[in-house]
Amino acid sequence: MAEMSYYDAVCRMIELNVDPDYMEGWMGGYLRNPRREEHEITPEYSTGFEDGLERDTRHFCSWVIPLSS
Repeated sequence: MAEMSYYDAVCRMIELNVDPDYMEGWMGGYLRNPRREEHEITPEYSTGFEDGLERDTRHFCSWVIPLSS
């Protein structure tokens, strides 16, 4: 996959219904924001943050929350 821009990646995560904690972590890492306070860090956030630091868009499909019918 060609490198996605920040905007394209966030739009795609929203369309796919990616876990909100993962998305927040990814966006924070991508923008080089400081991490959350230790007691607020979840596994989803932590993984997203690391992927965002690397500007990696390959893993967010693993964090899709299926829509209920």
